[in-house]
Amino acid sequence: MEQAGIFVIKSIAVSAILMAWYRIALSNKKIHTYNRWYLLFTLLASVVLPLLRFRWPFTSGVAGHKPMPAVITYAMNAFSEKEPVVTAGATGFHPDWGLVLACGWLVVSIALTGVLVVRIGWVARMARKYPGAVQDGIRFIKTDLAKAPFSFFNYLFWKEGIPLETESGQLIYRHELAHITQRHSIDKIASQLLTCMFWMNPFYWLIQRELNMIHEFIADEQAIAPGGPHTGVEDAMDAFARMVLQTYHARRYFVPEHQFFYSPIKRRLVMLQTSPKMKYALLRRAMVLPLVCGAVLAFSFTNRGPVKNEMMWSDKKIVVVLDPGHGGVDIGGHTANLQEKDLNLKIARKLSELAPGFNIEVHLTRTADVYPSLEERLDISNKVHPDYFISVHIADAPGKDNTKGNFSVFVSATNAKIEESKALGAAICHEVNVTDGNLNDNMAIETKGIYVLKNNPVPSITLSLGDIKSTEEMQYINDDDRMDALCNAIWKGVVAYNKGR
Repeated sequence: MEQAGIFVIKSIAVSAILMAWYRIALSNKKIHTYNRWYLLFTLLASVVLPLLRFRWPFTSGVAGHKPMPAVITYAMNAFSEKEPVVTAGATGFHPDWGLVLACGWLVVSIALTGVLVVRIGWVARMARKYPGAVQDGIRFIKTDLAKAPFSFFNYLFWKEGIPLETESGQLIYRHELAHITQRHSIDKIASQLLTCMFWMNPFYWLIQRELNMIHEFIADEQAIAPGGPHTGVEDAMDAFARMVLQTYHARRYFVPEHQFFYSPIKRRLVMLQTSPKMKYALLRRAMVLPLVCGAVLAFSFTNRGPVKNEMMWSDKKIVVVLDPGHGGVDIGGHTANLQEKDLNLKIARKLSELAPGFNIEVHLTRTADVYPSLEERLDISNKVHPDYFISVHIADAPGKDNTKGNFSVFVSATNAKIEESKALGAAICHEVNVTDGNLNDNMAIETKGIYVLKNNPVPSITLSLGDIKSTEEMQYINDDDRMDALCNAIWKGVVAYNKGR
């Protein structure tokens, strides 16, 4: 759910940046074709850019790579995906508000899409109801509908009371013909579907309105272009202006067809009189490039994640099953505002994120706040046939507070690969201790109680990464740089052991 929320925030930010420039430099300028494609590009960029993932060549927390300057790191991390620890209390009912919001989002999206589908269906019914004939590739349909004249794809619904051969009829016909030949209906459907899906983005509603207005500007220009029923452009413009003022319709969203008598009329009339000459025309158009580059730098680049670590790259791919302990109703250790199950999952996700940098393939026994049974966790591991099994936990030592040095590795004396498990744990302890001497390198041999270790056919260990009651160690886990360093040290230990086998 966090990732969906981050995507929406980034999407809103991208569309806000591009629409701000549209308002400042492009709106109400006679560059209609450019503005049309600019608005469509804004919609596309607001969806694509938040999904892109690029890395800086220099990454903090990975051995052999020079960290980025602090200012750049701060700016980049401001938009990086951070998964905050859930701070629900240890007892009582805790609704999944992310799921509630997602359901609300889906309900509204379905309702808006339903409205759009119903209105498209209405146009389709009208096309079947009234007689029509194909004329120059256009389905020309005569109707007595109050909305007419209007067009939708290659359908032109013509009001019977408007003679086609008259001056006004020809101007309207040329206007609607422009909508059809320019395929404006595709723009409308695409923008409206996207608005249905991401209705919480206020800029999508603005873009939809502006795009419809640009369509009208383009069609109005085509209507009075040379070759029409008037010998001069000025005469055509005057006649067209008088005709547009005949009728006024209020604006509604999710109207898929193009209605000729469309508000706001004033903008259309003003645009007809606007000069095509414009100061700094090239600059206004070209500024989209630095804007897009800035958006990519802000929302698509990160200085975190997997980077190939040349010093500790495994020549052979290592397959590891990571088991974030507890989950679901089993919260594990806890304090007033921390739950072990959330910390375990956060650490496992960070390990999974960094693993490709060491040529390690990770499989998680859970990726959400659910509780797989111990048997199910073992079944997942057995199906993967990993090289190693690592269970991730946080200690909950009774009576301890504000202590440190609680990094521990547990192995099971009854594991079929006990010696390999101990060697793997020792390698990880060594690398962690080298990374930060404040951490302990304790190892305990557990003779009972750790089901996933003693019944696992591969080398298996449990990592205990600090004490949940230790303020300092929980700050350590919530510090992104130190967490990166710890997780990298764990993988370095795995690779070092694998190379030494």
